Amino acid sequence: MPLKHALLGHFVDDLYRVETVRERFHVYETYITGLGFDGATYTFFPSVLWQLNNTFSPIFLHTQEYPTAFLNHYAQANFHEQDFTIRLGHSAHVPLIMDWREHEVQGLVTRDENTVIQIAREEYGIRNALTIPTLRPKSGIGGMSVISTEKDASFQKLKQENLETLLRCTQLFHDISFHNAKSSAMFVQPFLKTLKPKEIQILKHLALGYPLKQIDQGISYRYAMNRLDELRARMGGITKDKLMYLIGQLHLLDLI
Repeated sequence: MPLKHALLGHFVDDLYRVETVRERFHVYETYITGLGFDGATYTFFPSVLWQLNNTFSPIFLHTQEYPTAFLNHYAQANFHEQDFTIRLGHSAHVPLIMDWREHEVQGLVTRDENTVIQIAREEYGIRNALTIPTLRPKSGIGGMSVISTEKDASFQKLKQENLETLLRCTQLFHDISFHNAKSSAMFVQPFLKTLKPKEIQILKHLALGYPLKQIDQGISYRYAMNRLDELRARMGGITKDKLMYLIGQLHLLDLI
């Protein structure tokens, strides 16, 4: 079906009438439920965190009617490790859209990945879903997962009638909402919460370009070195250069 140009115009106007990511996500919710979908989640996963440590579960924005019990189950069971959408999001050729049911029926997911889809459907009523990647080059993968309680035939009709408009709405939401590093700060929280106050002071000092020997703020050079060594060990034994690369890629100086 063709794009619903009038709807998109109103959508953009409404996105710019509000300022925060959460307010814009609420605008997105209003429009996609108007199209006939039941809810959505959005997440952004920084590439650097994925490369260093795959134990951080993504942070999700979710619409009001989304089954949050599934998100809790997802986090507790570390389903991000068996999420086919994350796997494909890190592949060389990222699909424009990922239809959960189609991937399941066509055998394009592993047994563990299929289990996650089945749990979503059988335990939480997510019969069908579409994940739409929203990429930010090099910095990470973002994605919107739009869900429906409709059975397969009805969902395919809904998808056919609204896919182009849904894709455009999703990309517009992403582009307008996440135009700078601070906008995506909420998605780095799983990593930031692992940092201790003294580690934050040390990282700020290094990020500003000062030698560690010049640190003060009530922190001795020996103590700072020990804390830095402990932090690098917690992150898989990375080098100091790799740690500084992480600080730069995540724009931590703007966030801590």
